[in-house]
Amino acid sequence: MKEGADRIIQRVMDDAQARAESVKAEASEKASVIETEANEKAKRRKEHILEQARKTAAEQKSRIIGVAQLEARKKLLAAKQEMIGQAFQGALEELVSQKDQDYLSVINDLLLEMTDTGTEAVIFNELDKKKITDQFLDKVNESLVEQGKEGKLKLLDETRNIKGGFILQRRGLEINCSFESLLAIKRDELEYEVAELLFK
Repeated sequence: MKEGADRIIQRVMDDAQARAESVKAEASEKASVIETEANEKAKRRKEHILEQARKTAAEQKSRIIGVAQLEARKKLLAAKQEMIGQAFQGALEELVSQKDQDYLSVINDLLLEMTDTGTEAVIFNELDKKKITDQFLDKVNESLVEQGKEGKLKLLDETRNIKGGFILQRRGLEINCSFESLLAIKRDELEYEVAELLFK
């Protein structure tokens, strides 16, 4: 009887042992699968984070380069504008520093071009007023008559703070024919050509 009981006990023990081994193997397999999945997930997460970091870095680099290029273009444009301004300033200086004969010839041509009726009054700067003689004005008025205008252009005693050229008074209005004003108007037309010459 004892022998039968021992066999039963042994069998139960063997079954328990086998069951324990089976559970252990299954748990080990599940743990291995979970570990593999966790590793894969971690790897994918790591790759995603790295990819995002690369994209962010590339975007930041692109933005920094873009801002730097824009800043460089602005500075280049400002330098070009400054050079163009200097070119026009140089042209103004050349105009006002001509020999008297050449200067008066320019004034003569400008008066004939800008005068409408021939009855206008002319205002010069202090220096130019001394250069304008009665004979000069008479000659301009004769030319105006030849153009079919009245030759009654007159010189006013007042002066203006302009570099060169003159101010015409016509029917209560003033027309600014100073060299600086005329160059400023021409600058819009000529700026592209001046830039072409300067920056070929």
